[in-house]
This record gives sequence, structure tokens and C-alpha cells, in this order.
Amino acid sequence: MYVTSDDKSAFDTPFDIAKIPVVTREQADAEDRTKKLTASIPSLKPPKTGPSKTASTGAEAQASAAAATQKYAQELMAIPYMKEFGGLLKSSSVVELTEAETEYVVTLVKHIFKEHIVLQYEVKNTLPATVLENVSVVATPAEEEELEEVFILPAEKLETDEPGKVYVAFKKTGGEESLPTSSFSNVLKFTSKEIDPTTNEPEETGYDDEYEVGDFDLAGSDYVIPTFAGNFNHIWEQVGAAGEEAEETLQLSGIKSIAGMFSFF
Repeated sequence: MYVTSDDKSAFDTPFDIAKIPVVTREQADAEDRTKKLTASIPSLKPPKTGPSKTASTGAEAQASAAAATQKYAQELMAIPYMKEFGGLLKSSSVVELTEAETEYVVTLVKHIFKEHIVLQYEVKNTLPATVLENVSVVATPAEEEELEEVFILPAEKLETDEPGKVYVAFKKTGGEESLPTSSFSNVLKFTSKEIDPTTNEPEETGYDDEYEVGDFDLAGSDYVIPTFAGNFNHIWEQVGAAGEEAEETLQLSGIKSIAGMFSFF
């Protein structure tokens, strides 16, 4: 696609094979086995009346997560303030902080770097004949001693139904080995200006306003990068974990079926 592109802008950035998600032969073989088993083993469940989704394999999930992280990495590295953060380790899935029908729709993606956490807010103004200027988000962690705010990059202007991005960066005070977890409260701040119907331009003066959106958690799972394991026992032996396993049984109350019982290692 890069070589045969008719768009000259595609050649502005040199092609880098390192940015292409890689699926190993082991992952591809495991995926083929899963598809064959799924096709050959009959199901005893009654047929569903509605459309169904095909469950993604571990290899597909890993490739999808890697592709998303690489996409975000290109966007973030284009911002001068973030180049010193180093490589992007992981990006979370999109978190909705408001309902889709609200006047200001806000979503979030959490980006994990070696020593920094970057919060990427996408904000959409749905109010007609209104422009928001100097849009920022005040993100306040409950555990303030573990995260220190570095900067806020606001969105300069948000017209109706045109989303924009706001970035809030934090530094881990405990260094690169720390894995801070905390809940965050979020307040959207902006200057609201009405559109003059005679000129179709924003009025010169507006008013400062703020809008509280939903909280979110920075959790331990945000630091975990999905990795495909074709043979878990082999990996377990490689890390020298022999003799470090423990088996435990949990008794769950109120269980009416053995489907709700499990054990883990």
C-alpha cells in the first residue's frame, strides 16, 4: 500500500517495518488450530436468533493492542512536549466519561510511558451555534503523592460536533519502577462563545465555564501488556518459576450450579 499509493503525502514519512505489528509463526499456527477445532466440534447449545460475534484469539488480541499502541505512539511523538518521555509502552482502550447524549461528550485513553502517564481526552461540543475556546481538563488523582502533574495541553477551539484533544501529563514520583494506581476526578474547563447569526462568527466576548465529567481509575491492569503464550508450561519453566506455584480452593456461597465453581494456580 505504501509503494503503490497515489497520494504523495504518504511518502512524507519514511516507511518503517518496525512499526508494523508482528505475528509469530507459533501464534499463526495456534490461531489456525483454534479455527479448525471450532469448526469441527459440534455445539450442544441451542442456536441463537440474533447476530453473534466471533471470539478473538489471544494472537488477534495481542496484534490489535499492538496496532493501537503504535497508532497512538505516532500521534504522541509528533507533540514536542512528549518526545522526552521515550517510547510508548501501552495505551488503554477508550473509556467513556460522559453519556453520548450529553452537551459535552468526553472520552479518555490512558498512555503509559516509562516514567510518565499521559491522559488523552477527546472532547466534543454538541451545542449548536456555540464555540468552546481554550478547552482544558483538570484531572486530580486521589493519590497525589504518587503522581506529579507536568503539563496540560488544551484544545484551542471546539466548534459544534467537531471533536478535539486535550492532553494531561503526569510524572511518576516513585521512578520508572513504580506502578501508581489511583482514581481521578475530572473537570472540563473552557470559554464558551455564541455564534453571531449575522456574521456566522463567534462573539468577541464569552464566559468561562466548567463541566464535571465522570471519574476513572488508573489500575494495575493498565500496566500489563498482553502477550500470547502458545505453551504456558514452557514459559513457566523459562522464568525459573518451578517450585513457586500454589494451589488454592475457594468456596463460593449461593452457587446453584457447578458452572460457578473454579480453582486457580
